[in-house]
Amino acid sequence: MKSTSKFKPSFKLPYSTGFFLSICLPFSLGLAQADENPSQDAPRAGGFVGLGVATAPAYPGADQIRTIGMPIGEYHWANGVYIGGGDSLVGVKRSVAPQLQVGVGLGAESGRKESDSSYLAGMGNVDDQATLHLHANWAASAQWALRSGLQLGAGHGGKGALLKLEVGYTFPLGAATQLRLSTGASLANADYMQTYFGVTALQARTSAYTAYTPSAGLRDVNVGIGLRHQLNQRWSLMGGLSSTSLAGSAKDSPLVRKASNQSAFAAVVYSF
Repeated sequence: MKSTSKFKPSFKLPYSTGFFLSICLPFSLGLAQADENPSQDAPRAGGFVGLGVATAPAYPGADQIRTIGMPIGEYHWANGVYIGGGDSLVGVKRSVAPQLQVGVGLGAESGRKESDSSYLAGMGNVDDQATLHLHANWAASAQWALRSGLQLGAGHGGKGALLKLEVGYTFPLGAATQLRLSTGASLANADYMQTYFGVTALQARTSAYTAYTPSAGLRDVNVGIGLRHQLNQRWSLMGGLSSTSLAGSAKDSPLVRKASNQSAFAAVVYSF
């Protein structure tokens, strides 16, 4: 029987930090980047920094929730080079057609530790990995945006691949407030699924689980809502809620204690 949800406050930066970045930040940072226009010919340099607090599951499928305090930020130059932001840490993004922006970046998958949860005992650690990120974003209108991102190099041996797709709708709630709604899905190859949801024969001998080999395909679906309130020209408040539901063979993994998880995020941001 799967256990009930437990709340364990923590201000460390464990695996759940990386998981939080992948499911919480996209719609929140989407609000911070809402003024960017992929079709503009001469983008301006600028960025933001902030401090956020989030709650997120200890690992995908966990029933243990952790609270994480962490800085966020991004700076982009007029030539398209950027540092910080969402999944990737450094990269370049350029407008290649009206409303279409593509990019490539380098990031890091923060792995997973046995100590993240008692349910991971005997599963061993998943090492941190440098990852390659490919992005394509299309601004269908001033309100609608389609975002896609392909992450390569995650998981054991750096062979994991994860494709994220999202559609978002942003609209004003007054002169100083924006609301963003989003929904999306993530698809993974077999290596990624085996790393985070599978149980090898060796792991079956050292843990409480039987061997399990998940297949490639849909990892999860998610919905999110984000809010940004402009306090003045420089300072703003951001927050959001997201709900992620594991699907397919990820949902059927013996490691999954709770197939659907909710995450929350709030931050104060300074733009420059």
